[in-house]
Amino acid sequence: MSIIEVIVAMAVAAIVLALITTIGVRQQRLFTDLTDGIALSGQLREAATILPIDLRGVSVASRDIREARDTSIELRGTIAGGVVCDTITNGVVLAPAVVGAGTYASYLTSIDVGDTIWVFTPSDTLDDWQPIAVGSVGSSAPKQCAARGPLLTDSALTLPRVSIGLSSPPASLAAAIGMPVRVTRPLRYSLYRASDGAWYVGEKDWSTSSARFNTVQPVSGPFLSATSGGLALSYLDSTGAPMPVPVVDTRAIAAIRVSLRGQTKNAARVVGSRASSGKKIDTAVVTVLLHNRR
Repeated sequence: MSIIEVIVAMAVAAIVLALITTIGVRQQRLFTDLTDGIALSGQLREAATILPIDLRGVSVASRDIREARDTSIELRGTIAGGVVCDTITNGVVLAPAVVGAGTYASYLTSIDVGDTIWVFTPSDTLDDWQPIAVGSVGSSAPKQCAARGPLLTDSALTLPRVSIGLSSPPASLAAAIGMPVRVTRPLRYSLYRASDGAWYVGEKDWSTSSARFNTVQPVSGPFLSATSGGLALSYLDSTGAPMPVPVVDTRAIAAIRVSLRGQTKNAARVVGSRASSGKKIDTAVVTVLLHNRR
């Protein structure tokens, strides 16, 4: 092979290697853009799924929404629910939680002193939920419920029951047997700026021991800033008209529209060019219809 042939072969090889490198870099940029887009979509879906869970559980007629603003909402979050199994002195007993259709109670977290238990009180004129502060929490020995209470399964009969002392018990505790109850605790969602400078949708739960909200914890993000619409909450009345914020009468809220906006971590590249098209912005909007509304 002559020196000319070697030079030609090296030139061709260099061109081929350059083409392979260019294709590889473009593929890497494409995969990076796809990964960023998937991550952003996941963040939006995550927040759009979590927020409606607590929002659908509120009762606006009972003023479960304590404060309604454009980038934050404070509400009573349900942490437990069930059917009254029996009564104790100045208190009620709930059934234990078991797996399957035979359960008559569920507990998201432990009930604590200072929480609020809502007892369903039907009447001839109006069915209502009566709020009572939890004065004490304990356990009762496993056994079958009272006559008007639910019939526990064999697996539930081996577990201790939850006893709740009421700070101001109703006149007739026996009437509460067989009635549904729910236990709530203040909860706050908001858009906040974290120590890393990014904006997140965060949650604050209530500390019953210190009687104040705990430190905010991130739920999902990062999103755009508050001024750029990272989290925008709008409130609609029964006619579908938007309500001014902060909402004065939260009992008039019929629906809540949650809008989330985020952007990709890296700037997207224009296919076939070194130019950047900027960071991709995406939006997720979900509307939650509230129950027990006017």
